[in-house]
Amino acid sequence: MLGSLLAGCGSSGGGSAPKADATAAAAPAGGGTEEVTTPDKVLKFTDQNAEDSPAGMWEQKFADLVKEYTKGHIEVELYFNNTLCGYDIQPLQAGICDFIQYVPSSAGDLDSRLGAFDAPYIYRDADHRLAVFDPFNSEPLKVINEALKDDGVMLLSSFNSGYRQITCNFPIRNLSDMKGAKIRVVPSDLYQQLFTAFGAAATPMAFSEVPTALITNVIDGQENPYSVIVSSALYEVQKYCMETNHLPTNHGLWMNRNTYESLTPEQQEAVLKAAYDASAYMDKYILDKVEEYKKICEDNGMEIIDAENGLDIDGFKAAAENVYDYFAEDWGDMPDLIRAVQP
Repeated sequence: MLGSLLAGCGSSGGGSAPKADATAAAAPAGGGTEEVTTPDKVLKFTDQNAEDSPAGMWEQKFADLVKEYTKGHIEVELYFNNTLCGYDIQPLQAGICDFIQYVPSSAGDLDSRLGAFDAPYIYRDADHRLAVFDPFNSEPLKVINEALKDDGVMLLSSFNSGYRQITCNFPIRNLSDMKGAKIRVVPSDLYQQLFTAFGAAATPMAFSEVPTALITNVIDGQENPYSVIVSSALYEVQKYCMETNHLPTNHGLWMNRNTYESLTPEQQEAVLKAAYDASAYMDKYILDKVEEYKKICEDNGMEIIDAENGLDIDGFKAAAENVYDYFAEDWGDMPDLIRAVQP
């Protein structure tokens, strides 16, 4: 049974499926009990990220699990670096691709409540965040996907490539230290409102421009997860890292609804399970890597400021409540639905 998410999505079942298990030995079959050498369907997955990025690893895991869980009846072809189409929800709606990686809040034009999935400090812990993106049991996903029926897309799941931290060329321990700091943010209303609430001079900028802007002091700092801080060697141009954990870096796994409805009920369940299990796998991978990333930063001379050595994390959380006030009309009761989810 496919659970409440699938109501009205071409499923013939009802009720709730058991929670997906990333380590489960038994997998749903997709169209027969025998492994096949030639797939019945070949589906296309596009992303702007590189194959060796965390997002690329997640997508490869998803593709492998779809093949395994459908006994080879469905194959997922991966297209990295925007080689199939651009980073936008429209190619997915048009059927140019069957899957796309897309940040939930970036699809806010379809339903403004999607912004709440990327809201500051909304997740209690990693298990809570993953449960919110459980396609079998999540009430927030059920509500969103029901609302998106006419838009031709579905949000299946999401992994978090790391909570975002602030780096700067001077130490920040509280909101007073943050006041007026020129911090590069993602060009998004959510990010700009959050850092304005923190008291910073929020500076939207393409990430490709960040290293030069830091070197030339056009900006004082930026914000990203540890994985990006390390992969971009930001410790070479930033002395301090403030472990604010202010936002998750959610990578949403979206699917074309017509493609989904063309699958058998067993294949639908297999795809949903693959989406959840791939996200659970990558969440654990990133969590296991955080300490390694932090050590690399420290070994390269970066000082990490956290709650144990003076960071006023409660002050940042209190300031973030202004974001919820700003988006109250757009987000409606979605923040409450997300907070109510139990792992």
